[in-house]
Amino acid sequence: MNTEPGIRLVLISLALICSVADAQENDRLAILAVMEKAFEAVRTGDPDDWRAIQLAEGTTLSFRPHPDGDPNRQEMRLAQNEAFVSKLENDGHVYVERWTGEPTVMLRGPIAVVWGEYDFWIDGEFSHCGVDSADLVKVDNQWKIANMMWTVEKEDCPTNPN
Repeated sequence: MNTEPGIRLVLISLALICSVADAQENDRLAILAVMEKAFEAVRTGDPDDWRAIQLAEGTTLSFRPHPDGDPNRQEMRLAQNEAFVSKLENDGHVYVERWTGEPTVMLRGPIAVVWGEYDFWIDGEFSHCGVDSADLVKVDNQWKIANMMWTVEKEDCPTNPN
């Protein structure tokens, strides 16, 4: 009995599986690199840094404590990406946003979702924490942020030094 064709089929199948896994890992790393560029854009406050990684037609959405102080209410801010970045300017403050754990990345074909907890610092002082959630799309072989959402939380932050 000749098993050589069967072995070849198994080896070809394993090679294809490894190739797909490598491609997905490369995409995962590229997606996380885009998110790091978003954190860098927060630091620079430069609208062009945002434009380089976002789709202008996408949306930016944030939830933060309501101005009336009611802990059961949230204020929602929604803008098209281009409208959001066009209002940015470097105001002299140093902003730092960073992951506080390993973000989750889910991807299939040309779409991906990143979800992770972050903390935010202004001029070296802790400001708030929250969750970032971003939808990314692969356009012209580059990952871009289509939509981004986040929460602004002042309590129960794991890295709050106070």
